[in-house]
Amino acid sequence: MIERKPEPELMDDPLEAEAYSITDFADVNKKFVEAFCELLPLKGDLFMLDLGCGPGDITYRIHTCCGNHKVIGIDGALPMLRFAQKQRGGRNLIWILSDAKWLPFRDKSVDSIFSNSLVHHLLDPKPLWREIRRVIKSGGFVFLRDLFRPDTEKKAWQIVESYAGNASDLLKQEYYRSLLSAFTLEEIQEQLIECGLQNLTIRYITDRHVDIFGTIL
Repeated sequence: MIERKPEPELMDDPLEAEAYSITDFADVNKKFVEAFCELLPLKGDLFMLDLGCGPGDITYRIHTCCGNHKVIGIDGALPMLRFAQKQRGGRNLIWILSDAKWLPFRDKSVDSIFSNSLVHHLLDPKPLWREIRRVIKSGGFVFLRDLFRPDTEKKAWQIVESYAGNASDLLKQEYYRSLLSAFTLEEIQEQLIECGLQNLTIRYITDRHVDIFGTIL
């Protein structure tokens, strides 16, 4: 197994944010939303957070599917949020510039938290897991999807060419760095145990993605 090579936590380069925002992730994002909605056990008007929302496509899709819920998209990179604010809006949909490890919400005030591809950006994800534990209600639902680290750099490049072969060189390099920065399932499990979230399920779903989800006890 190759050692982890952390990447910068924020995608705050304007060119990088623009390249990411105009890339077509519709199929990937649609599958994320379908998985989240299928697993979500909660009913009623919910207060939801999307951590590391980027340009906001997943946030907006979930808001569209769940119009009565209050959905807040949170990202620490201002260029990303500018794309989200420019392109997407609606009733009960809010964008906030904030570090996901230090959320501006009260203890046990959030019904559900979802996130796509945030964990691998963090040098140390444990503050994120602790913050999720702090703000989520008992009985609240958590759903995160992220990359996991391949065994070799060769395998990482094979994944890049298989799934992003037609992307720009900038995005291909970003994808490769993200794969090397991702955690293994075992590393994620250790983080969750340390942060009091050991009841969450961790499940491989593709040759590069892992889901972390469950109801908070």
